[in-house]
Amino acid sequence: MKMIDKISGVYGPGVLDKLNAKKGYKPPREEGKGDGVEFSSFAVALAKVSGELKKIPDVREQLVEDFKRQIAEGTYSPDMNQVARSLIGAGLLDREE
Repeated sequence: MKMIDKISGVYGPGVLDKLNAKKGYKPPREEGKGDGVEFSSFAVALAKVSGELKKIPDVREQLVEDFKRQIAEGTYSPDMNQVARSLIGAGLLDREE
């Protein structure tokens, strides 16, 4: 006798069904229908978001070209307060410097 049969013999099939239902266990599909996989709604949403993120380029080429052009022309003038805040936020600059 298998160990699982001993457990169900002691607790009865009804108890195991209730425990399995609480854990989200579903009995195997009927024979002939093959294996299957079910994904949670979160997993499906995560896959969709991941797919959309892959469509976004890592580098915004037009923005880079605009900055290069501005630097070459000498017209690039960043907001120095914002630069300082970013450096402080990144831990690359102390407030007292």
